[in-house]
Amino acid sequence: MIHAPLPEAAASARPPAASLRILLRRVGRALLHNKLLFVAIVVAAVGEAFFTKAPFLLLKPLLDTLSPGAPVVGQEPWVATSLRELMDSASRWSQDLLGLDLSGSPAGLASILGAAAIAVLCALPGAVSIYGVAVLSRYFATKMVVELRNEVASHLLKLPLRFYGGRRMGDLISNITTDTAVLHRAFTLAADHAVEDPLLILMNFVILVVWVPESAWLLALLIPLMALPMIRLGKKVHRTSSKSLAAMGDATESMNQMLSGIRTVKAFQLEDVRMAEFADSNARFLRRTKRMLQAKGLSEALASFAYTLGFAGLIGGMGWLVLSGRYTVGDLGVLIVPLSTTYTHVKRLSRAYNTLMESVGALDGIESILLEPLDLAAKGGEAIASLRGEVEMEGVSFAYGAEPVLRDVSFHVEPGQTVALVGPSGAGKSTTLDLLARFHDPDQGRVRIDGKDLRTLEVGSYRRRVAVVSQQPFVFNTTILENIRYGRPEAAMDEVIAAARAAQIHDFIAALPEGYGTLAGERGCNLSGGQLQRITIARAILRDPAILFLDEATSSLDSESEQAVQKALENLMRGRTSFVIAHRLATTKNADLILVMDDGRIVERGRHDELMRLGGLYSRLSQLQQLE
Repeated sequence: MIHAPLPEAAASARPPAASLRILLRRVGRALLHNKLLFVAIVVAAVGEAFFTKAPFLLLKPLLDTLSPGAPVVGQEPWVATSLRELMDSASRWSQDLLGLDLSGSPAGLASILGAAAIAVLCALPGAVSIYGVAVLSRYFATKMVVELRNEVASHLLKLPLRFYGGRRMGDLISNITTDTAVLHRAFTLAADHAVEDPLLILMNFVILVVWVPESAWLLALLIPLMALPMIRLGKKVHRTSSKSLAAMGDATESMNQMLSGIRTVKAFQLEDVRMAEFADSNARFLRRTKRMLQAKGLSEALASFAYTLGFAGLIGGMGWLVLSGRYTVGDLGVLIVPLSTTYTHVKRLSRAYNTLMESVGALDGIESILLEPLDLAAKGGEAIASLRGEVEMEGVSFAYGAEPVLRDVSFHVEPGQTVALVGPSGAGKSTTLDLLARFHDPDQGRVRIDGKDLRTLEVGSYRRRVAVVSQQPFVFNTTILENIRYGRPEAAMDEVIAAARAAQIHDFIAALPEGYGTLAGERGCNLSGGQLQRITIARAILRDPAILFLDEATSSLDSESEQAVQKALENLMRGRTSFVIAHRLATTKNADLILVMDDGRIVERGRHDELMRLGGLYSRLSQLQQLE
């Protein structure tokens, strides 16, 4: 079954709560795998909360000392008395350190110096704690994203080929690049605030409990009131983010098509058409991003509105209590500072939450890939040390979707034989090779290699003993040497050169200014089609396979290149079981066995002369190509 591209709403089909649970589970697994790092973050965050908030505890005794009608020392709560003693000790220490004598100064000046000294002493460990939280939490967030990228890439490499038949490359690239970038930004922001801001709010709450208990309980009610709009609108942020990311995937796919087909775009003057499609995808992305930003902005605005109302009520109430004599000016000062900073902490948490909800849409796209079942061929099996090259198909049928591609295909090939597969387009020739290479498993029937069911063999050890040369040769954007050596990475240089000679490409490579160190370029742009094909043949020769699959290896070459490639192929096929797909039937005349396929079936089989005498499909195809 071919996987269709995800519809636009698929990423947002999962309920926000379910998506958030998936996100939290992933974060939880990351925390378990990085326990020591998380403990270090918490310790640093506790240090930050304590050393940055502790000086606020001094506000009440300091302000009461400076204000008229201050409480009589000794009649204060024990906490105030202890803090006054601490300020006095810090003041004496500072005077000794600085060589000052404040004995004749106003009484409040010594208290100010003591409070300032304590604040300075808290500054260094506070700064160290802030540094620790910033570095460790952001490193943890980045580590999570790097591990996720590796997990997605590893999973993609283990998926069956049929998965890629129904997926747009732009969507997959967007999942690994754009979506993980969104997650990185969200995780970084959340890591910055998810631990430290709740602790800072807790310290503010402790300060109020110590000095003004009534306001502490009002603060406890105010925080959920500020958080409620954030939670309610977070669902909308999730939905709009998913749609925005889907539009970004469309734009990435449009750009991928534009650049990969640039020759066709220019040749047929499609610049305006392709640009219009790209601009439309970007405009859709912009509209949806705007709706997401509106939801995030409304969330923060409502949180600010709720805080302002609550703050106004608290200040009014506390002001009346101060005027009534129940509380002092110091109590009012203690109230204002924690309340004002609490809003900042809640606002940062709100922003982090909204960004996390935005990232949930990105995670949905990634999770949809990770939920795809792995290629069955990648799991277990008998490892093999060598192959003789005996190949058999027995009653094999296969379909990508509802329509069968192969129907009851059977044949037997002895080691070292050359088999040609011919027939019209869509007959099932390439699918047959894919099954023999175990890119797919048959729906019915068996593929046997040296008498063993291919499904029982360990796929890695099997594929190390086969090689594929395709119609469209692919090289990586690295040196020619590395591209050839991919056939057998441990091969020595003289083995690489020997393979290149056999592939009729060594003289060309040696004549290049940088020789084997020459870059092949993106998609082999620095090489001609024939040169690319011979490099891939050299790669296959270096692999020294027992079974060889050639899929239209010379169909797109000019006559001179075809002759060189044909000579290279003869060197490659010598002594190996070879399966050759060729529309040019001249290349099949010397095959030991020709399988003529039509509509997924083998309709004729035999050698060239036998099939010509038969007067069937092969004969008609040969006559059309004027071979006889």
